[in-house]
Amino acid sequence: MATEELAVINSVLKDPANSVSILFGQSVDDLFVAYRDVWDDMKSYYSKHHAIPDFQIMQDKHGFEDVYVKGSGVYYLDNLKNHHISSRINSILSTADNKLNMENLSGPEVLGALQVQLSKLNKFSHSANDLNIMDFDAAEQYYDEVRERALENGGVPGIPTGVGFIDSAYTSGLRGGDLVVVLGWTGRAKSLFTTLICCNAHDKGYKPMIVSLEMPGEKIRDRVYTIKGSGLFTNSGLSLGDIEIDNFNTFRNKNEGRPDFLVVTNGGYDELTPNVIQAKIDQHKPDVLVFDYAQLASDNENSTDMTARMRNMSKQFKRLAVSNDIPVLLISSATADSSA
Repeated sequence: MATEELAVINSVLKDPANSVSILFGQSVDDLFVAYRDVWDDMKSYYSKHHAIPDFQIMQDKHGFEDVYVKGSGVYYLDNLKNHHISSRINSILSTADNKLNMENLSGPEVLGALQVQLSKLNKFSHSANDLNIMDFDAAEQYYDEVRERALENGGVPGIPTGVGFIDSAYTSGLRGGDLVVVLGWTGRAKSLFTTLICCNAHDKGYKPMIVSLEMPGEKIRDRVYTIKGSGLFTNSGLSLGDIEIDNFNTFRNKNEGRPDFLVVTNGGYDELTPNVIQAKIDQHKPDVLVFDYAQLASDNENSTDMTARMRNMSKQFKRLAVSNDIPVLLISSATADSSA
C-alpha cells in the first residue's frame, strides 16, 4: 500500500489548487502508514503557512520517491482507500479464521469480533461520515491538531473576523466547511461588513476572494483600500481618483508581499453559478470566500422559481465550503415581501 500512499502525496503536492479538501478530508489520515510522517508534515505546513508545501521542499526533507501522477488527486485517494479496505478485509478474515480454527473460539464470538472490525472500515466506504464520539483516541488526536493550529495562528484555529464582539462569542474563528449566511435588510451594510472581515483576514495573512454581483471590482477595491488604509484614503476621494502619491506608496509598501486579495465580478452579463465559483476557487485558491449576493445569482440548475433556487444554492454553497475546506460567507437580502 506504500505505492498508493506515495501517489496521493505526489498528487497533492503537484496539484495544490485541488488539494486542500484531500489534505484535510475526513479519516484520510488513517490511510497513511508507511508515509504518515510525510502526510503529517504536509498538514502542519499548511496549517502554519496556509499553502500546500513545495514538492521539492518535502522531498528534500523526507526523501520519498517522485511518482508520476496524472489527473485528479481524488482518483489516487480513492485508489488508496480501495487498497486499504481490501488489505484490512484480508487481514480481518485471516484473524477470524485463526480464532475459529486455531484458538477454538465459538462461532458467535468470532462473528462478533468480525463485525466490530469490519464496521470500522465503513468510514472509508461511504460519502456520509460516521463519527463515534466515544472513540477517545481519535478525539485526543483531533484536539491535538486543533490546539496546534490555534498555537500557530495566534490562539485561534480558524480565521478571526477581527470584529471583537463576534470573535469573543465565536472563539474558533471561521473554519473550513463553514457556511455563514449574512442576512439583513437592503442598505444595512452587509457588503461593507463582509469586506471588513476579508480585510481583517488579509491582514492576518489569509487570501480572501469576494464574488460580487452587485458592485464592480473597482468600487470594491476603493472600499478595501479605505478600510486597510486606516486613514490614508477616503472612499469618496478614491472614487474620484483623488489620492496623495506619498500615502499611496506608503500603502503599497505595507501590503506588497502579502497574499492576493481577489475580486470576481460578472460584468452584468454571465451567470456566476456555484459551478463557476468552483472554477474560480480552483484558479485562485482563496482561504475565505464572500458571495454578494444570493438573490442576484443562479443555482447550477438555473431554476426560475426563487424558492427552489435559494434552496439549491444553500446546498451548493455548503458543498463549496466543505469540499474546498474554506469558510463561505453568503450574503442574502431580507425584504418584507420576500418568500425566499
